[in-house]
Amino acid sequence: MRKFQNIKILSFLFLIGLIATSCVHDDDYSVPDINMEEPNVTVNTDIATVKGMYRGFEPVRIESGDGSNREMYLEGYVISDDESGNIFKQLFIQNAPENPSAGVVISTQATDMYTKYGPGQKIYFRVDGLYIGEYAGLPTIGIRQGTDVGRIEIDDFESRILRSTTKTEIVPTTITLGSVNDESKLATLVKFEGVQFPDNLLGQYYGNLGNTFSVNRKIEDCDGRSVILRNSGYADFKNYPLPTGNGSLTAILSVFGNDAQLMIRDPRDVQMNEPRCGDDGGDPEPPSTDATLVFAGADFEDWNAFIGGLNQFGIKSYATQSLGTGVDNTASLNIATTPTTTDGNDYVFTANAIAGLPNQYSKITFYMKGSSSKSVSLNVYKTDGEYYKFNLGDLSSSATIVSAENNQYNGTINTGGNWVQVTLDLGGLPGVNVTAVGQNIFALKIGKNADYDLHFDNFTIE
Repeated sequence: MRKFQNIKILSFLFLIGLIATSCVHDDDYSVPDINMEEPNVTVNTDIATVKGMYRGFEPVRIESGDGSNREMYLEGYVISDDESGNIFKQLFIQNAPENPSAGVVISTQATDMYTKYGPGQKIYFRVDGLYIGEYAGLPTIGIRQGTDVGRIEIDDFESRILRSTTKTEIVPTTITLGSVNDESKLATLVKFEGVQFPDNLLGQYYGNLGNTFSVNRKIEDCDGRSVILRNSGYADFKNYPLPTGNGSLTAILSVFGNDAQLMIRDPRDVQMNEPRCGDDGGDPEPPSTDATLVFAGADFEDWNAFIGGLNQFGIKSYATQSLGTGVDNTASLNIATTPTTTDGNDYVFTANAIAGLPNQYSKITFYMKGSSSKSVSLNVYKTDGEYYKFNLGDLSSSATIVSAENNQYNGTINTGGNWVQVTLDLGGLPGVNVTAVGQNIFALKIGKNADYDLHFDNFTIE
């Protein structure tokens, strides 16, 4: 009887676990548990060997000898991600997670491969009976369709691919734009430093807003070299504005005919937050005369309007209107604390969006002065309720701040009694809540157990 009761209890706990798991909603997809142990396969070829079978012209059948039916498995690490829609019916693999010597693309009818074969996933793939060739110059494994390499049917693809229990970080190979024609880097993940979108593309988007045609956007470095960035018209980020700064770009190196081209997985592969070529990195440009207040009362002249535009949590008692201490002797928001004021990192206020905010935006600007023993973190909310994080860090002069992974309060602030301008760079950040009036748009946070004596004024967006 006791054994039977134990079985019932275990079954009940298992059921509860299933229910609890089914109630969890998370935008990050977890990899399904398909292979519970390492596949028992013999790896008897590799990417470089298979690519070496192709000598040009028509695709070549992959086999260990003329007419041989011996199974041939290679191993590789996935570097592509088709979740955003910019990569379609292609699985890019390279032969090592870092410093690869060969890469190739598998052409398939399968879609949504990111749910099983995300970046960093080690896979085994049976290649015998398939063909190796090129599609517009790109080394490709698939089936033969006349004189071209075609897509492997889903059932055949799924029967050939096995997922390892190993998943690791892919470290892109840093190269220059002068190396984009290096064939050994084709179909591998590469990274470029010190690159930007040209001046004539500033204010443009990754794709065309009015159609689903793929587009070419150029990337350039400070020496005038450039390469094509190819963006699908079906990518879910095609209507995101192009970043306006200089920085890094991680992409899969591809080719079309005689032209090297790059493919990003999603906009997180583009981190361009530094000054552009020729920019000395001086003080950021002031807001334009037609910049819009980010939230009600964001100049703190009408305190009632400011308080009325906050969410249900209102404002902390240590944050008050300060008359005559703002820019040009106007009003400001003063935050004054001691180490005993807060026991935890604290939301000072969270403001709601108002009508009339610009649908196209590039930055939020505000002014501040004073000192603090810890820094300040800011949230800029998206329409889905998530938010971008901006950390001021050590601050003593005007600065442009880019989004970060987490809210942090490291650093100190001391402006020497002068007003400094802070610009939050929104370039390339999609979905900022400029439309849902009455929903969160902006929050200001401070660190715990710290001295703060800061004044803020004139929060604008444009």
